[in-house]
Amino acid sequence: MKALLKVAEGPGHLELREVPDPVPGPGQVVVKVSATGICGSDLHIQDDEYKVVPPVVIGHETAGTVAAVGAGATHWRPGDRVTSRTTISTCGRCDLCRSGRTNLCPERRFLGGHVDGGFAEYFVVPEASLLALPAQVSFEAAAVTEPLACCVHGVLELAQPAAGSLVAVSGPGPIGLLCAQAARAAGASIVVLGTSADDARFALARRLGFDLLVDVQRHDPVEAVQHLASGRAPDLVIEAAGAAGSLDQCLRLAPRGGTVLQIGLYGKPVPASMDTLVLKELRLLGSFSSTPTAWPHALELIASGAVQTEPLVTSKRPLTQWQEAFADARRKAEGKILLVPSS
Repeated sequence: MKALLKVAEGPGHLELREVPDPVPGPGQVVVKVSATGICGSDLHIQDDEYKVVPPVVIGHETAGTVAAVGAGATHWRPGDRVTSRTTISTCGRCDLCRSGRTNLCPERRFLGGHVDGGFAEYFVVPEASLLALPAQVSFEAAAVTEPLACCVHGVLELAQPAAGSLVAVSGPGPIGLLCAQAARAAGASIVVLGTSADDARFALARRLGFDLLVDVQRHDPVEAVQHLASGRAPDLVIEAAGAAGSLDQCLRLAPRGGTVLQIGLYGKPVPASMDTLVLKELRLLGSFSSTPTAWPHALELIASGAVQTEPLVTSKRPLTQWQEAFADARRKAEGKILLVPSS
């Protein structure tokens, strides 16, 4: 089968190769890939800013159908429609694992980083990693379950915006718009911030029902948000852009005693005024990956229509066109790009 691998450490070193089809071991399941999304972390893997263990097939935002099951795997049957959690294994013994924070286990191994992932025709995982797709959820929508699970963890499990609160989201990309939808599902009002290069993404935000939008290159973000919110400051500010300057902007937006959720990845140090953090006594929350509880919650939100993931998918490309697709994802000119097996 064809698969996209990180073949060595260092910038670059992504290659589309022919590799053997996976065979399930005891307790494992082979999944035939329908679609896998390009994540910002895949670009960081390409740049060697997010570490994996090569050689490994990358890709972790995936959905497909069960193709084969190994001995002792009793929960799944060929043809079952599934998505896969990214955390494949942890130590199971540390305090973090025992408290359900498996995303932070020092021995965590993840799909597309330590274990061959979804930029391929097939991948194999333990049967416990899989979740069944609701009948009304398409493969395209399900391929966005993983980033939504990350947003559910950050927004709903960590930041926990209250009904009636005001949330400002910096970055109208897929993660930002998923965070915005998750916060709206909790009953919050949303303001979305972006730049003049985000016209297409602002149009997507409007399609998703967000009409309080701020171009921070045309308007002062603090004044603009207060104007749109009738003088109100945001109770929660979410940094989802992963762009230089966005964190400092978010610290400015947050009111005294407010909360900033950092979910975007930068891949390198970025400047920010930490004095603002101190002088305003802000709470700065980091959010990494997803927890076991976030996944079923994410699927429930998709199935109910409270969060729409399929509109975020703006193109599907064959796996053989991964280079062009990665370049387009890097330009941030559209929403979620999916790669589909080439044969």
